[in-house]
Amino acid sequence: MGSLKSLALAGAMAVSASAIASAADFPMAQPVPPPPPELRGTISSGIYLRGDIGVGVTNFGKYEQEDVRQANGTWPAKEDRSTSFFGGVGIGYRFNNWFRVDGTFEYRGGGSFGATDQVDLGGGTLLHNTYKGSISSMVALFNAYVDLGTWNCLTPYIGAGIGYASNRIHGVTDQGVMSTLTPGGWGPGYSTLGTANAGTKSGVAWALMAGVGYEVNKNLTLEVGYRYLNLGDAQSGRLVNAYGGQVQGPLKIKDIDSHDIKIGMRWNFGEPDCCGPVERPVAYAPAPVVRKY
Repeated sequence: MGSLKSLALAGAMAVSASAIASAADFPMAQPVPPPPPELRGTISSGIYLRGDIGVGVTNFGKYEQEDVRQANGTWPAKEDRSTSFFGGVGIGYRFNNWFRVDGTFEYRGGGSFGATDQVDLGGGTLLHNTYKGSISSMVALFNAYVDLGTWNCLTPYIGAGIGYASNRIHGVTDQGVMSTLTPGGWGPGYSTLGTANAGTKSGVAWALMAGVGYEVNKNLTLEVGYRYLNLGDAQSGRLVNAYGGQVQGPLKIKDIDSHDIKIGMRWNFGEPDCCGPVERPVAYAPAPVVRKY
């Protein structure tokens, strides 16, 4: 009987060992490998589109008119500044976290001007011409910016631009009044009315700017900033007397510049720098080691 019990125990142990070995040989589920890394730093990742609107205080350096200059006339009254509104679009490229460039095109309108000249005709006679009209501009600039670091998603910047401005004077009227000195003082003489066709003068424009950008999300950055913009000169068409038909030289406005406040947005095609979601690598645990007995 003892021999039979020993044989039965040995057989049971052999069967158990065989089952354990078979379980060890059973294939275990392997972890899913991570997806291949995405391509970063492609040429399109630095491109952005932009749009801006704003308001500017436009300054007029001085007024000129050929006939007034030849007669040694003066400008006793003139408007030195006007308010203009503008809007523009552009496309740019961001090279790294601190340097970017863009090209912009904008239209400026809503500006007006007025001035009065005085010419001494001799013999106690003075001629005054009062000019009024509107001024608008189209400006194309190539700009470069230096971003000065990011704090709480706010990035201050400074920049400069150079390009081309086309300034247009239109809607000009010229009200002329001739006054004569009499024993009782200056008395009104006769008045004339003149007009001028629209005229355009183009030249170099340049700008200096500073502001701050706020990164709303992965793609959208909002900006607010200040810009000094030098627009050059402008002139009307030739002045024409509405009554007599006499043709005179155009009205010119020289040394035009503007102090602008603008707000805008940039739509970025690159990766977020501050406020976007942060991608963290997923850690995979190695498969357990199973020893076979």
